[in-house]
Amino acid sequence: MNLHTKVHPNDLRQAINLYECCFSCLNRARMEMYRENLDESERWMIEFQRCKKELDQLMEKKNLKDRMEKLVKDMQEQGYKVEIQVWKGRSEYAN
Repeated sequence: MNLHTKVHPNDLRQAINLYECCFSCLNRARMEMYRENLDESERWMIEFQRCKKELDQLMEKKNLKDRMEKLVKDMQEQGYKVEIQVWKGRSEYAN
C-alpha cells in the first residue's frame, strides 16, 4: 500500500506504524490459529481491527482535506473569494 498518497504528510509516520501493526496482528492471529489457540487469535484480530480503524481515519482525514481544498479552488475559479481557515486547537485539519 502506498501510504504516501493516502494520508497527509504530517500523519505518514503514524500511518506507517498503524500499517505495520495491522500486518503484525494478522500474522500473530494466524500463528495462534496454527497453535489452536482461538481466544488469543481472536484477541489479535480485535487489535487488527483497532489499528485498521485508526488507519482508515487518517485516510479519511486526508480525503476530507483534499475535498475541501478542491472546493475552495473551484469556488475561486468561479470568482468567489474564499479560503480555508484553521482554528487554534483544531490541529487535525492544519497543513
